Amino acid sequence: MALPYFQQAFRRRGKARAAVPPQAPQSPAARKHKRSRGVALIIALVSITLLTVVATEFAYNSRVDLQLAANQRDEVRAYYMARSGLSLGRLLLRFQKQVDATPIPNPASLLSSLGGMLGGAGAGGAGGAGGAAAFQPQSLNIQLWKLARVDCHMLKGLVKSDGAEGQDGRPVETEPVQVDSKFQMEGEEGAEGGGAATQMAAQMQRRSFGGFEGCFLATISDEEEKLNVMRLNTGGAEAQATAARMMDMFSDKRFEFLWQQDDANKVRSTPQDTVIALKDWSDEDTTQSTLNPKDPTNPFVAGFADEGSPYSRYEPRYDVKNARFDSLDELYRVHGVNDRFMAAFRDRLTVYPDINSKPNVNTDDPIMLGLAIMSAADPNRPDPRLTDPVFLNELISRIRAARMFNFFGMSVSDFVGVVEQAGIAVNPLIKGNVQQNRYLGDKSKTFTIKSVGEAGSVQKTLTAVIRLDDGLGKLVYYREE
Repeated sequence: MALPYFQQAFRRRGKARAAVPPQAPQSPAARKHKRSRGVALIIALVSITLLTVVATEFAYNSRVDLQLAANQRDEVRAYYMARSGLSLGRLLLRFQKQVDATPIPNPASLLSSLGGMLGGAGAGGAGGAGGAAAFQPQSLNIQLWKLARVDCHMLKGLVKSDGAEGQDGRPVETEPVQVDSKFQMEGEEGAEGGGAATQMAAQMQRRSFGGFEGCFLATISDEEEKLNVMRLNTGGAEAQATAARMMDMFSDKRFEFLWQQDDANKVRSTPQDTVIALKDWSDEDTTQSTLNPKDPTNPFVAGFADEGSPYSRYEPRYDVKNARFDSLDELYRVHGVNDRFMAAFRDRLTVYPDINSKPNVNTDDPIMLGLAIMSAADPNRPDPRLTDPVFLNELISRIRAARMFNFFGMSVSDFVGVVEQAGIAVNPLIKGNVQQNRYLGDKSKTFTIKSVGEAGSVQKTLTAVIRLDDGLGKLVYYREE
């Protein structure tokens, strides 16, 4: 009887097992060796992993330390680059003062004087006397600080720089270091060519003046082309003119939106409130002032309220300073001044010039030129055309054209002449004494120098306000960024 298939397979499998001889039992040492064969591979893999991590960390730290050292080196370079731009700017302003003091004759008066001298013997005496009386010397109004670009290329142009090239591709003048062949450091063995330090020094190159790495750029701006907030405390015509120009600028239709929203302290102010707050912040009393823009002798009079009352609503509350502004950023603490206000008027207000300084008519800002035109106009005979922006822009274009064709620069008399030719009645206090008037000027003594030094990927910015004196200028304000 045939067996089922699975039973036949089972029998064949049993016979195959019976044919295999039994193995001898393994010793304990053999079994231990068999279990430990994979441990060496695991230890090797772990060791390689640890060494890789340590080497990677070491390499990373080395790169970080090297980059930190390079950044510190570049930071020092950038700082002194900025210092170089600051010093060159001060030197240029020193030349500017000399140019401002250079006298030149008035061409019209000189021609009239020559005409009187050629008029004859009889009339020559009277004409010569009249010409001499009409001769009024003036001075140059050329603004060197606008014409010259103060940067590293200017400095390199002043010195000879030829030879090797630096990292930036610019030529760098180098010269070999003079080395004493007999010089030998302690511990070095004598040799024909000297010690190792001597041989190393012989291969070094000395970098000459002007062969520096990096660059700088210094920009100069005139602080007296702006409205001086400190003139609000002069009293009399200067305070009245300054307050009137501030009111004109703050009330301009282009800036109307500034006074339609509350600030961060939920306080809303008006242009007149802000002008009064600017005056009260730096005056000596504690009484809030009131403004009468029509009074040329005493535009600010003492009121009855406490000038610190607007600040009582602030969080935290603080008191009015009642002293001179230290910087333009201090305006942020004045009632009515916020970020929107400073974005609109920061470049048109200043606190650094002398309290008796006059706004310079040689500004390029159309808003400041418009305010200068209003200062030159007669306040007793207001011209309605000055409120027309089209007419005002046309008059500003005439002033700019006259400035372009004036070789010696625009003076106050030239500025007043263009305004008067447009049919605007000029303030008699200015027309009667153009050179010594108290409203407008054509020269400045206070400037801001902003110098940016760059080396590698590092930049340093230095800002200084300089007031011209007999030296390189008095430092009024300094800031490092």
